[in-house]
Amino acid sequence: MSAYDAIVIGTGQSGKPLATALARAGWKIAVVEREHVGGTCVNVGCTPTKTMVASARVAYLARRGKDYGVDAGAIAVDMRRVHERKRGIVESFRNYGQKTLERTANLELVFGEARLKDSRRVAVELKGGGTRELEGKRIVINAGCRPSVPPVPGLDVVPFLDSSSIMELTELPEHLVVLGGGYIGLEF
Repeated sequence: MSAYDAIVIGTGQSGKPLATALARAGWKIAVVEREHVGGTCVNVGCTPTKTMVASARVAYLARRGKDYGVDAGAIAVDMRRVHERKRGIVESFRNYGQKTLERTANLELVFGEARLKDSRRVAVELKGGGTRELEGKRIVINAGCRPSVPPVPGLDVVPFLDSSSIMELTELPEHLVVLGGGYIGLEF
């Protein structure tokens, strides 16, 4: 079993900065990440939605060009390119965050799914297979979030998108209804 001053579960908007600050202060830190460094914001929240909203804003302004004396011709949105741009920006942010953690002295980045065993021990089902047990004087949970399907009658019989799958579209939908008023839903 590996022992640490603190174990940080998740690399979102508070987990990564906290872990690096503690490691730079001399603490021995383990950071456990289930999937991708950056948490909800970088991977399926703020960064990709704002990237897609920026593309929508450019399309809107281009369509209004004539109002400003600019004729840009017919405007078309290429969702494949919007998607590629979004993916590139997300990967850039994610890779930068991962490299920052990997280069931080006193910090070990562990990829896998963490489960609390007790107030000081975490079992990690490693992404590459196997299990590893970590012990920490402190355990910080920064686990992020995932979309949930609301209990709306009939929703289970129609195709629908959630806040993650919508960002994988490569074709512009003809229409869209957004259920929910969370920060990602509001951006859409």
